[in-house]
Amino acid sequence: MFLAGHSQKEADRLGLGLRFMALAPMRIMPETGVGKAGVDSVAAYMGIQPADFIAAMTDMQTPADVGRAVVALATGQPQGSSFMVSGSGLAPAA
Repeated sequence: MFLAGHSQKEADRLGLGLRFMALAPMRIMPETGVGKAGVDSVAAYMGIQPADFIAAMTDMQTPADVGRAVVALATGQPQGSSFMVSGSGLAPAA
């Protein structure tokens, strides 16, 4: 997130006409390989079943939510350079 903001400032300063953005998921995504490994690891650490860990998460984004966020950023005029996506949609990163 920091790198996108820093890169945008430098591109603006140099008049390069480039746009830098970062997009991160708000929650781990168990539908992906990395997400499944993360869920399994955290659940094991907590001593609970992966399904119980997933059930406790709220406002989870899906791969489709992430895809919509990418399209929105690529086709819109978003303000800022860092964004988060959740089940509720796209939002500027705090």
